[in-house]
Amino acid sequence: MGKRGQKECPECQEINGVRSYNCKGCDYEFPMKKRRKGKRRIPVENWRALKAGDKVRVVGGSGSYYVDPNNKEKIYMSERGTYTIFGKDDQGLKTYGDGGYAYLYMGKKKKSIMVDNLYRSPHKLLLIK
Repeated sequence: MGKRGQKECPECQEINGVRSYNCKGCDYEFPMKKRRKGKRRIPVENWRALKAGDKVRVVGGSGSYYVDPNNKEKIYMSERGTYTIFGKDDQGLKTYGDGGYAYLYMGKKKKSIMVDNLYRSPHKLLLIK
């Protein structure tokens, strides 16, 4: 048995938070008195495995950004929110959401050669189940 505020997974013995619905080690679903509110979100490890029709949530503070030269603040180019995938290429995902169509860059971080202080950076995604 774990310490107060913790619980141990019966499958893999990983220590989890007391309010965890699933084990962070093996994804075992803990029996709970109350059901989960909202949809389950899983961090996307391999974006290339995503397929058309999958829904993803873009985590704020990720993706391509511009660095303001005056105060060094990062200004992100894409909106966080939920997107549906309709295609992909070797650098990212073609999606649509409430705000229209969006390209989610997933390649390696690199500085733009055309615009000073602009950086292409991969998005952090959560798969919605």
